[in-house]
Amino acid sequence: MDPDTAQRRHLVSAYATVCHLLRQLEEAAREGRSPTGVGAPLTPLPDELTDALISPLTALAAALRSEASRLAPQELRELETTQSLPNTLVWASNLLDHIRETVDGLQPTKMRKYGHLTPDIRQAFSGLHERLSPLVRQSREVLDSHDQRSW
Repeated sequence: MDPDTAQRRHLVSAYATVCHLLRQLEEAAREGRSPTGVGAPLTPLPDELTDALISPLTALAAALRSEASRLAPQELRELETTQSLPNTLVWASNLLDHIRETVDGLQPTKMRKYGHLTPDIRQAFSGLHERLSPLVRQSREVLDSHDQRSW
């Protein structure tokens, strides 16, 4: 039995997705960390409940990995191979762009869509943006200087 390329990739994708969701579930249950990554913390579950919840899913992930190893070994190796530093730099750059966009969204001209800004509030948001923007630029400069180096 040899699955075709799309089937092998789907199997490995299912394994990767389950592992990701299991990690999020465990962080929510054990640590009270929201799966969204933002927002108020959650109340962690009692250890015995968390263990009972996570245990069968850990077995599920292990079974998926075993089948992926058997039916899609090359695709699994590709998934588990550490990517190069340039790939990490691309991801860091993309995430930094999202941070910059979030900070830029605090400018008074953009905050108007959330309601009327009194002069004091306008000044507060303007000052906040002016304080935060250089920090984003500083990180961008660090990232860009490393991006130009030979690794």
